[in-house]
Amino acid sequence: MSNKTASTASLDRNAGHNAAPKRFEGSGSLWPATLHLSTRPPRLIYLDLNHWIELAKALSGHRDGTKHRPVLDTCISAVEDGKAIFPLSAYIYAEISKIANHRQRRDLREVIELVCRHMVVTPLTVVVAHEVEALLDKILGPRPLPLNPTDYLDWGVERAFGKVGGLKIESPDGHDITEQFRRAYPRGPAAFDRVLLSAKLALNRTAIKGPTPREEPRLRDLGWNPEAVVKVFEQKASDELAQVRRFDSHPNWRVGRTRDAITAREAIVEIGDIFNEGFEHRGGISAADKFFSVERDQLSARYHSMPSFNVSVTLKTSLHRDPNHKWTNNDFYDIGALALTVPYCDVVLTDRSMLSHVARHNLSQRYGTAVLSRLVDLLAYL
Repeated sequence: MSNKTASTASLDRNAGHNAAPKRFEGSGSLWPATLHLSTRPPRLIYLDLNHWIELAKALSGHRDGTKHRPVLDTCISAVEDGKAIFPLSAYIYAEISKIANHRQRRDLREVIELVCRHMVVTPLTVVVAHEVEALLDKILGPRPLPLNPTDYLDWGVERAFGKVGGLKIESPDGHDITEQFRRAYPRGPAAFDRVLLSAKLALNRTAIKGPTPREEPRLRDLGWNPEAVVKVFEQKASDELAQVRRFDSHPNWRVGRTRDAITAREAIVEIGDIFNEGFEHRGGISAADKFFSVERDQLSARYHSMPSFNVSVTLKTSLHRDPNHKWTNNDFYDIGALALTVPYCDVVLTDRSMLSHVARHNLSQRYGTAVLSRLVDLLAYL
């Protein structure tokens, strides 16, 4: 990836907020004005890890990737022509960190850099915070200090995890002296910017390809611990397995009350703290009382006006209603990624199993998003 390409990618995320982004009006959803969506074109196209692996095989010349080479070439052309952006999410980084084979990770890094160019979407926790605030603004009125606007589309691995990121130079007493150092850099500020950009690219590349087997022991001695990232996500999956056991103990909930139970758990456990903070900024207990003083169906409708919340609950409900479904950690990754991308991207690729649940509940139509499972089907959108 050239310096020019990286700079162009970072500029793309800030372009054109005044033009019309994707907000599908037929969904009955409440779209947060503080979550800035990129203008179309280019289309936002989200691929799950399995599809990135297929593209990596095509790029590396693997025999299993030959059939995907036309799709890869079309994706590259679409990016170069400004027709499409292929962002990653925190879920992809977490899944990649579990891959032990360094060569496979290196191949992934090469194709991701070529097609994705280290563009990312902001994490689900950030999206949910903006959706909650939009709902509370509508019901209770705006808080005194609104959330800072956030770009849904951004650049770099740190932004995928909601971190401010960036590399800086500090003085011995901890003060940021990056700008002073830049102005005094012997080869000039422009040369310093190139060095900084190179360091940022190295960070993003390393986040995907990881260390070589020879490098790994030394990095672990220095504190490198990729398992810590995965642990956060897999704790969420473990919590969902506990919900499975509760349904097993009360099977009648799988018949008529599944969605109510999942909605309540999601609202209290997953995003309850975000709501509580919003209530505190609007009068505390009195604000909460006003929000909850409606009939159950109306309260449920309020929750499900939040796009990512609705996708998450809908998919979890669909899977929980099948008592024979064998839950895995990957289910959580898939549901989180779909909640994050189906409402806000134009095309989303997932596996066949999840696609069946998306189709069963008309989520693609609700949000005006093409949800696919085969790479070859992507050609129609490029």
